[in-house]
Amino acid sequence: MATAVETSPAETPPAEPPPSAGWSPDRRFLGLAIVVDVVAMTLAYIAVTVPIAGPQLTDSEAHRYWLVALCSALIVAVGVTYVIVRTLRLRRLHPDELQAPAKATVAERERRLFPRTLRLEITSRRTKRIACAISLAAVPVAWAVGAPWWLAWLAILAPWIAPVTLEVRWKYATYGVFAIFALMGLLQMLHMVEHSVQVGQLVATTGDLSMSHGLFGQLDFEAVHFVTDTILWIGLGLLILVMRGRNAWLWVAFIAASLHEVEHLYLFWMHIFDNNMYLSGGFNGIMGDEGMIGSPLDRPYLHYTYNLIVFVPMLIAIWDEARHMDRLHPTGPGDAA
Repeated sequence: MATAVETSPAETPPAEPPPSAGWSPDRRFLGLAIVVDVVAMTLAYIAVTVPIAGPQLTDSEAHRYWLVALCSALIVAVGVTYVIVRTLRLRRLHPDELQAPAKATVAERERRLFPRTLRLEITSRRTKRIACAISLAAVPVAWAVGAPWWLAWLAILAPWIAPVTLEVRWKYATYGVFAIFALMGLLQMLHMVEHSVQVGQLVATTGDLSMSHGLFGQLDFEAVHFVTDTILWIGLGLLILVMRGRNAWLWVAFIAASLHEVEHLYLFWMHIFDNNMYLSGGFNGIMGDEGMIGSPLDRPYLHYTYNLIVFVPMLIAIWDEARHMDRLHPTGPGDAA
């Protein structure tokens, strides 16, 4: 009679560990790095081949207001510290709100490549077609009548003002603060268009800053830059608080906006309290070429870079939040039975 052979636990061969999938980098982080690298190389080429002629301060003049620059940095540091401390406290008080927006599944990506909550959900197709037709017709008409750039651009945007306004109102009532976040992203995109046009004008005029003020040249002065960038900086900080800091890309945009804010606090102070020095080259600021610290980039190229490294992570953050809203609200106004 055969007897079963017992195997002691010590003799059982150990189970092999599952094969490691290895380290996988974040695709969007790589994409952001590639975009920034390409833009940096392009701007470096433009900065070398299309330098901007203008007044420059002496070394002693450029460092005269170092204390103002330091105070600007301290003000921004206080703001950033407040956001960090307040966010940590809110995370402790509301641990149930800390879940970060999940990545879209394959099925979701196949079903909707573009998040539903970023679309014009309550605007009819007829209204969209009419707005598109008016915007397209505005281009040849503006060219034919010789309209200035700002008027042509305004004519292109005008048909969309009412539909977008109604959409934002509806989205705010439905999705809450996400609607404000999306609107901020749209406005920052228009801001990037303005900076892109200015860089293009500099290339076309071989660096003539007097002829390169973007589409709305009437608004190209320091107070407007200071107010708009300060509102953006504060707005991003408030969004971090509202979202309990759960969106990592929003943090990236906020830190980039903080660096930009230091520049504009310093520039706005000089514009108000020593305008002669500002006009004599002080407008280069802290990091601009021939500025207090300086860099290879003239001011227009530098501030284009600032805005880009705010806009791209901000766009990714909005995309993640839109996917999150799609999950919280599976059906839109056009999906109801």
